Amino acid sequence: MKATMSAIRIAAPAVLGMFLSWNVAHASDLNPAEIRGTSQKQQVSVLQQRFFEKSYRPEIGVIGGSFVNEAYTNTATRGARIGMFFSEWLGVEYQFQTTAVTDTPDRKALNQLNYRPLESDGDATAADTIVHPDPEVNPVRKIQDLNLVWAPFYGKMNLFDMMIVYADVYLIGGAGSVETDQGVKAAYEFGGGQRFYLAKSLSLRLDVRNRSYSETRGGFESQHNAMSYDFGASYFFN
Repeated sequence: MKATMSAIRIAAPAVLGMFLSWNVAHASDLNPAEIRGTSQKQQVSVLQQRFFEKSYRPEIGVIGGSFVNEAYTNTATRGARIGMFFSEWLGVEYQFQTTAVTDTPDRKALNQLNYRPLESDGDATAADTIVHPDPEVNPVRKIQDLNLVWAPFYGKMNLFDMMIVYADVYLIGGAGSVETDQGVKAAYEFGGGQRFYLAKSLSLRLDVRNRSYSETRGGFESQHNAMSYDFGASYFFN
C-alpha cells in the first residue's frame, strides 16, 4: 500500500505537467528584431513596442468594392492606390478606380412596364404612344481620390489562441473627382478604415468612404452623397 501511494505521488506531477502543456495557449508574440531588422529609427511605444512600421516606406495596393446607397444601379469598383506615410500617424495617398454598373431588379421591372400618356395640348397622337417609366440615375464611371490618412490607433489581437494580429485604425479626408454620366464632378470625401498586417510588407485593408458632389436631379441641382466600401491589399517597400 505504501509503495502504491509513493508511486502516485511521483506520477501525479508528471501527469499534471502533461495536462497543462496540452492546454497552454499557442499564440505568441513576434520577435521585434525579426520584423524591424537593424533599423535605428526611434521606437514608437505606449504600453508596447510597434512591430510594423510604415513611415517613409512607399505603399502600393489594389482595391475593389461597391457603392451601397444607389437606388437603381449596382456599382462595383476596382482600382489601385499609392501612398506614403511621413510618420507612423500621418500620410497621404492617391487612388484611381473604374466601375462596372448594372441595373437593379427594381429598375429592370420598371422598364418592363408600358403605359400610354394622357393627351397633351390637344395632341391626340400622344395617347397612341407607348412609353416606359425609367427612373433618373447618374451612374459613376471613374473615381480619383487624394486624401490625408491619420492613423492614431495601433494595437494587436489574439486570434483564437492561434496567432497575434496587428492592426491600425485610421481616418481619411480629402478631395477628388467623380466622373458620371453628367460629366466630371468635384467631390470631397471622408471616411475611415482598418489595416491588418500579415507580414513586414504585406497588409489587408477595409475602407468605408462617403463622397459628396453636386448633380442634377429632376431639373434641380442637389448634393449627392455616394457611400462605398473597399477591400484592398497593400505592399510596403523597404
